[in-house]
Amino acid sequence: MAHRAGRRNSSVRTVLEEAEQNLLSAFRKSSMTRHKGLKGDSRARSLADFLEKRLPAGYGVYCKVEVVDYMDQRSNEMDIVIIDKIRNSLLSDYPLWVPAESLLAYIEVKSVLTRSQLRKSYAAAESVKSLRPFGRSFTLTSDNINDAPSDASTATKKKNAEPKPLRCFRTIFAYRSDLTERDWLMKEWGRVIEVTSDLQCPLNVIDRILVLNRGMINPPAKTGTDIAAKSSLFQQWFINLVNFLIRENGRRPAFDLQSYSGTTFPGWKALQYPLKSPVG
Repeated sequence: MAHRAGRRNSSVRTVLEEAEQNLLSAFRKSSMTRHKGLKGDSRARSLADFLEKRLPAGYGVYCKVEVVDYMDQRSNEMDIVIIDKIRNSLLSDYPLWVPAESLLAYIEVKSVLTRSQLRKSYAAAESVKSLRPFGRSFTLTSDNINDAPSDASTATKKKNAEPKPLRCFRTIFAYRSDLTERDWLMKEWGRVIEVTSDLQCPLNVIDRILVLNRGMINPPAKTGTDIAAKSSLFQQWFINLVNFLIRENGRRPAFDLQSYSGTTFPGWKALQYPLKSPVG
């Protein structure tokens, strides 16, 4: 989608750059903790706190969540998920479960992006891909999934095909990478290709790979940038996320909790008044 050219808003840029520095500061502070689990939780919570404050009020941001569909299929545990909390509700508070129909975006937070962590993130993305919200699937293939068919033959094929998939914005958010700075972008991209090839999963099951002090990769588009010192990567990622949430949320049908309960309530009878007089 083309964006209208406009002036750079220094106030907005300053707020987001400050948030980026706060996240890096929280990363350094949590490094003093020896417990790896506490470190990871703290870093995910710092990002979730920012999102809760800056996203429109209708969006819910939750940490350590499993996504569940109506067939009781479950994703791996996700560090951060984002849903529309006005039209949706949690399935469970403890453990924290959200219905697949409500999932708009999720974020895997990594202190250090390594080959092992990259592999875990792509495996987690595959677990989300297997879910069936509204009997559909999740995808990130392109923005043209709603395009009109080009001819009658294509229209017939689409009519008989599976329902159109839902889009979900999936991010690996890392504070740093274990790769050296020299040629980082190409080396990180090479590692992504190797990991996805080994797992036999598509590149586009992850939408963005952001390494806060290095750069960002857009796997579906096979593009990336390593100019972290010249431009706020966090700002660009946040704008991408917000734009996606606004577009995708408007496309989602209403969620029906009845689909998770199995059947309608039994024993309903037709009522009538006045009562008919008994015969005899």
